Amino acid sequence: MKGEDTTMADTNHLNADYLLQLSCGYWKSHVLFTAVGFDLFTILNRGRRTAKEISQTIQANERATEMLLNALVSLDLLTKQENYYANSVLSNRHLIKGNPYYLGDSIHHFHNMMDTWAMLRETIETGNPVSLKDLPEEVDPHDVRDFITAMHNLASVKTEEICSKIDLKEAKLLLDIAGGPGTYAIALARANPGLHAVVFDLEHTIRLTREFIAAAKIEDRVTTQAGNCLEDSFGEKVYDAILVSNLLHIYNPANNTRILRKCRDALRERGLIVIHEFVLDTTKTHPQFAALFSLNMLLGTQEGESYSEDEYRVWLANAGFEDIKRIDLESNSTLILGKKK
Repeated sequence: MKGEDTTMADTNHLNADYLLQLSCGYWKSHVLFTAVGFDLFTILNRGRRTAKEISQTIQANERATEMLLNALVSLDLLTKQENYYANSVLSNRHLIKGNPYYLGDSIHHFHNMMDTWAMLRETIETGNPVSLKDLPEEVDPHDVRDFITAMHNLASVKTEEICSKIDLKEAKLLLDIAGGPGTYAIALARANPGLHAVVFDLEHTIRLTREFIAAAKIEDRVTTQAGNCLEDSFGEKVYDAILVSNLLHIYNPANNTRILRKCRDALRERGLIVIHEFVLDTTKTHPQFAALFSLNMLLGTQEGESYSEDEYRVWLANAGFEDIKRIDLESNSTLILGKKK
């Protein structure tokens, strides 16, 4: 038989549609990126509008604007009644500037990563993050602000759940390593009135961290310390708890063990360590987001990737921790907790 007979009767249209949906997935992304770029959802927070009114507000073509708005309705980001458009419940919660759970800065950050992901084939061929080879030595303050603000967005939607999962009632001092905007440190301090927190990060980040702390009006209980997590000590027997959130996926196993050993040194007796990450299963194929995020780390770091629970357990044990347990969050990430031996 020269070839398989692929008649219409044999076609699985659901399978074909799945592949086509994967292929054009970026269409949906760009609709969202464009709408956030125009700040359409904040505009519509002032009241429902027609396509003509919106096009005039954003100084765009009316016909093209209407097509964009209709696509947003199809994505459940807007509603439409007669000729009037309004925000959906989802957009009202997450896409209006100034709301506590605003995600627009994070969406802008994912938009910025499009060019990097376009280099995936070359990165797979070479094994090296092609996007990093032409970066300037000096950090661009604008890029840092964009990234830190995006991380604040992402953290803000998780703080309530994380605070409910970590018992810090007896803790007096917390270290938040590579804490960025300090969103988790601020939330944990607010949730535990007896707790003070220190956010540890690079100097150019800490300058921005102080702005978030000041905006939260909690400078008396959340402070900062500039340093490098690989090069600098976190202290000796200082902290009751240490949070290591979304950091270890940047480094290789040896450096991660090194960081965790420094955490152990910095904790008091029976001190608590909390790792917050996108954790893979033993096959490293699920959850889907963690598997895709591993590629994102391949593209954007020198040695990072997503890791499995087993790997985190081995590193913690080798670093001197016990009573290790896992807590899965509803918001697609995981906490791994351990106690200093």
